[in-house]
Order: sequence, then structure tokens, then C-alpha cells
Amino acid sequence: MRMKAVAAAVFAALLIVAATAWVTAQAVAVNKVPPKVMTGADVGFRVEGLRGDTPVGTLVIKVNGEWVEAEIAPPNPRALSTR
Repeated sequence: MRMKAVAAAVFAALLIVAATAWVTAQAVAVNKVPPKVMTGADVGFRVEGLRGDTPVGTLVIKVNGEWVEAEIAPPNPRALSTR
């Protein structure tokens, strides 16, 4: 009976290690690049890295001549009419 418990514990540990390795392998790393703002007059996109060929970064706006990170608010849901 004790041998079955030890075997079950070893199997569970190996299963956890294998699952962790599989999940970690699914993540695609972001390759860091020097920050660069791709810009219009007052709105830009600061590229901070690449995930494959896709730029990863932050939406920025120009305030008093300085690029500041923008925060996008969620839309206000409209109340449905009861008519």
C-alpha cells in the first residue's frame, strides 16, 4: 500500500512539472527594442518591443511637448429602453 502512495505522489509531481513546462512553452517572449514613438501631430504609438513581427507598445499623446501614456476609458453602456 505504501508503494502505491509513493508512486502516486511521484506521478503527480511529474504531471505538475510537465504541465508547467508545457504552459511556459506557450508564452511568446517580447524582444525589447529601444523605445521609439511612431507619431502623428499629437497622438503616437511608443514601440517598446516586438512579439515576432508584431510591435508591442503603448498609446501616447503629446501634452506640453512631452509624450505621456494615454489611458483609454471603457465606453459608457446606454440603458436599454423599457418601451
